[in-house]
Order: sequence, then C-alpha cells, then structure tokens
Amino acid sequence: MGACAATYVFLAWATPITYQTIAWDDLKEKTDELVNELQNVALEDSGPLLDAFLLDTGAEVVVTDTEGNLVDLPISVARSAAAAAGTGSANLSVTITAEGPGGTEEAGESDVVVTSGESETTGLFEDGFFGMGAVAVTSSDWNMPFYFAGDDTPYELTVVASLVGVNQTLEAIGRVMPYLMVLVLTISLLGALFYSRYITRPIVRLSGISQRMAGLDFSWKCGEKRGDEIGILGRNLDELSERLSGALSELKEANASLQEDIDRQRETERQRTAFFAAASHELKTPITILKGQISGMLGKVDVYQDRDKYLARALTVTGRMEALIQEMLTVSRMEKADGLVRREAVDLSDLVRQQTEQAEDLAVQREQTLSMDLAPGLTVEGDGTLLRLAVSNLLTNALTYSPPGASTRVRLQAEERGVHLSMENSGVQIPEHALPHLCEAFYRVEESRNRETGGSGLGLYLVKMIAERHHASFAICNTESGVKADIVFPQ
Repeated sequence: MGACAATYVFLAWATPITYQTIAWDDLKEKTDELVNELQNVALEDSGPLLDAFLLDTGAEVVVTDTEGNLVDLPISVARSAAAAAGTGSANLSVTITAEGPGGTEEAGESDVVVTSGESETTGLFEDGFFGMGAVAVTSSDWNMPFYFAGDDTPYELTVVASLVGVNQTLEAIGRVMPYLMVLVLTISLLGALFYSRYITRPIVRLSGISQRMAGLDFSWKCGEKRGDEIGILGRNLDELSERLSGALSELKEANASLQEDIDRQRETERQRTAFFAAASHELKTPITILKGQISGMLGKVDVYQDRDKYLARALTVTGRMEALIQEMLTVSRMEKADGLVRREAVDLSDLVRQQTEQAEDLAVQREQTLSMDLAPGLTVEGDGTLLRLAVSNLLTNALTYSPPGASTRVRLQAEERGVHLSMENSGVQIPEHALPHLCEAFYRVEESRNRETGGSGLGLYLVKMIAERHHASFAICNTESGVKADIVFPQ
C-alpha cells in the first residue's frame, strides 16, 4: 500500500508538469508554422489559416499594427482575447515576454494571473493539492512581428494559450483517488493472502520440521512437490532425515553391539577372577593337608610315625592335585585359544564306543550297569582329543553320582538337527536350584566339597567349553528316573 501511495503521489505531481511542457512545445511549434504561413497570404485571405490554428490549439489570437490597434481578422471560429476580456467571462490571459535576438520579443514564462469577473488569483489553486476548490490555469503568450503578403505594414501576432487541461487532469486524479485506494487495499490483501499461503506457511511448516529433527524425531516426511527453493529445501530435509535416521540406527546397533561386547568382556573377566579364586581355594586345602602330613612324618609325631600309611595318603592327595592342575591347564589352553580348535573328521561313533568300554570297569566297581546304543559311522568336524575328554567327563559324572544298582545308557543317533549324543543315568536327580549352575567352574551340588563324594567341579565346565568350541549345544535336565545330558553337534 505504501508503494502504491508513493506511485500515486508521484503521478499527481508529474502529470501536470509533463502535460504543460508537452502543450508548450506543441503550441510553440504550431505558432512558428502559422507565422511563416501568414507571411505568404494577404490579410483578407488569412481566415482559413487562423481558423485551422484556433481549432487545432484552442488558443486566442490577436493581431495589432505598429500603433497597437487591433486588426480585424477574417476568422469565424473563435473570439479575440480582447473581446473575451470585454465580456467579463472567465477567459484567462497572461502576457509573457522576453527580449530576443534583434530586439524581437520571444516567448517566456511568468506567474499565472487568473481573471474571473472582478477578482483575480495569482499562483496555483488555494483549496487542496488537487484544486478541488478553484480552477488554476497556466497560460503563455507569444508576441511575434510579421508581414502579410503584398503589405509592407509590420504587424505583431499575440497568442494567448489557456492550459485548462492541466487543472482538469488534477481534478480527475482527485476524483478517482477513493476508487484507487479501494483497489490498492484489495490488491494488498490478496497479495498478503497469497504470500501467507504460498510462501510463509511452507516456511513455518519447514521450521516446525527442523525443530522435530533437532529433537531426533525422523518419523515424518515433508513431501514437497514445488519446484522453487522451498520445494528444494523440503526435499533436502527429507533426504537429510533419511540419512540421519539411518546413521542413528547404525549408531544404536553399534552401541548395542559394543555394550554386548563390554558385558561379555566383563562377564569373562568375572568368570576368570572367580575361576582363579576357586582354583586357589581348591589347591589350598590339599596342599595344607599334604604339608601337615609331611611335617608330622618328619617330626615323628604320634600317628604320623607310620610313614608308609601317610606316604600313601600323601600320594593320593598329590594325584588329586595333579588331576586338578591338568584340568586347570586344559581350561586355560581352551580360553587362550579363543574358540579356535583343530578341525578334522572325527568318527564320533567309534570314539564314544571306546570311552564307554573303558568306563565299564568303573560301572562294575560301583555295582551299576552301563549300556550303549550307537549308530555306526557318525562323524563330526572337530578336535578328537577334546571330544574324548568331554565324553569321558560325562561318563565319569554319570557313574560317580549314581547309587549302586543304577543304570547308565549312552545313545548316539543322527537327527535332522545334527548328531545327538545323550547319556542318562537313573537313581539320582539334581536339585532344581542347582541345574543353572552345573556348568560353572568349581561348582558342586555337594556343598561340603568332600573329595570322597565329589570331584573338582571342573568336569561339566570343560564339557560346556568343548561343546561351544565345536558349535554344539549342551544341556542337562532331570527325567522321571534320573538325569540326562545332551550334546547336539551341527551337521
């Protein structure tokens, strides 16, 4: 609206000036042409030229002789300026003279004198910028000497130009101003509505989306279809959102994987610490016993005078310590290998059969029965030495913890999920609270940790480690008649 108002004021100021300048130049050119043409005709024949000039310019023409007397012109279109002044009409006249070359008078400019009956006003209009209260007229005169053809008497031509159109233009502008203001207001409102809907609203929407992005919310789509910069910005935000969402997902996955690694490392460290603590405890007791027996024998104290008896006991303690250390070394080597084992084809059927036959003597000693159901020719990829140790530990546990008269059955079959090895012994069951801890290092169900009733607590721990190194699953559970251990090797 401000731009339109400034344009309107400029037009109101510039239009009269431009109109007056154009009219001035046009009248001057036509006056020069009239003078040249009058010098080629006689006075009595000048009527048509003067009529044509008056009709074309709307100006008043006065011709005087050397004594200043008016010359009666043969015109029929307009009155002379003097006649008009004598009637008291609102015709305006101004004499503008300037000293020209050779003493002649040429056109000039002066203040406008408005003559209307008995009053006159100098200058522009008085009531308002657009002259709504009075009519302002700008006029110009030319006093030009010339001669009629065939007449040596010098005459002077005076042209009185009344530029009433300038004031009419200002008045027209003033009248149309209310309608222009309504039009400007309408255009401004439509422009504001267009701007708010087409430009401002998408920008506000994109601003809200950027705030959601700052809050790491990428569950939106801008979906801009526009081809301008706002549309490009919206599509760039969509692409940025997808990339940030993907990067954030990858980062979360990486953090989760890292957290799992950290937790696993902490658990491994905890198990290692617990393992060495338990190993120290397991070795401390037999070493203390062995030290006491040897000290008693050396000092020949009381019952220790029977050296042969206590040397045999010391040898037994030493043997258990040797077996425990061997198991600990095996665990240490397997942990150091970090899952790497020798890979070769192992005839598991033959390996299980040999270990079962070797365990028959222990079954006879404990007055138990040992049976096997082995499918022939079943092979797996792995380390034969470790697999033999795992099978031996399972058989020893089954026979050791079963009462006299119990039976142990060894079964090896091929199934859809892989090669399945199971050992089930009867006559005994494991407390439910102890089942989750059976594969922990140095854990024993028998809490007294008596060597006569329990082993080192590393047997099942080794079996689980060997199964994991061969990517096999290992589980122990109670059955209706006893306890069952299962190892499933993948195909």
